[in-house]
Amino acid sequence: MCWSAQARWEAKTVTVEDLHTQSRWLRTFRRVARPRCRLVCAPHAGGTAQAYRTWPAGLPADVEVHGVQYPGRQDRLSDPAPHSMDDLIGPIADALEPFLGEPLALFGHSMGAVVAYEVTLELEHRHGQVIDLLAVSGSRAPHERENHDRHALDDAGLIEELRRLNADFADLLDSPELLELVLPSIRADFGVVAGYLRTPPVPVRAPLLVLGGSEDPDVSPEELSRWRACAGGAFGTRVLPGGHFYLDDEQPVLDQLTPWLPGRRL
Repeated sequence: MCWSAQARWEAKTVTVEDLHTQSRWLRTFRRVARPRCRLVCAPHAGGTAQAYRTWPAGLPADVEVHGVQYPGRQDRLSDPAPHSMDDLIGPIADALEPFLGEPLALFGHSMGAVVAYEVTLELEHRHGQVIDLLAVSGSRAPHERENHDRHALDDAGLIEELRRLNADFADLLDSPELLELVLPSIRADFGVVAGYLRTPPVPVRAPLLVLGGSEDPDVSPEELSRWRACAGGAFGTRVLPGGHFYLDDEQPVLDQLTPWLPGRRL
């Protein structure tokens, strides 16, 4: 007998281990008793789940919002920072297992874009199409990566690179105490990005929405469009005003994202 992906996950028993993995990797910013969908968001290099803490205010009230917490930062400071994409993809996919069978969307910005893409591929490899939307932001396509070795810069060079990417980092970068805490995870994440390439690209079954900033110094609108090679179904691109961190003005991003979010299956 061949079960659909939904039927398989309706029959799944969620274990204590599943919930423990989920609690390590996900931070919940709005819990909904019967959500229209769950939106799980992966942050940029050096970022944390807290980048998405304000998103519930700009989304429909029936959308449950979670942020991915990478190891080596904030409440996971004692966990080893990732050294490769493999350190992230399997555990994040495991953390999403209890959500499968209900509407689920993934969003990722910059490094988080390829994390979300790879997690989607991993879950599709395990179970078929169980992700209802993949939305990626501020990133080149998986088969056309940046030729940057930011992780190899000394501290001064890394700080200047962060200033270039986002002037809003100034307060953080001028605080030696904070820098001591965050630079190791930023450097580790840049190393993960530098070591990542998927060629040829593998299309996802989920609908694919690509977003970016019109003035992003690293990812042009034309480069955003090359994600089309990763689309096995519906595909769309949206270019919004701003640079690499254009999504700091979050409401226009959420306004573009909301119509693509899945609804509860009947």
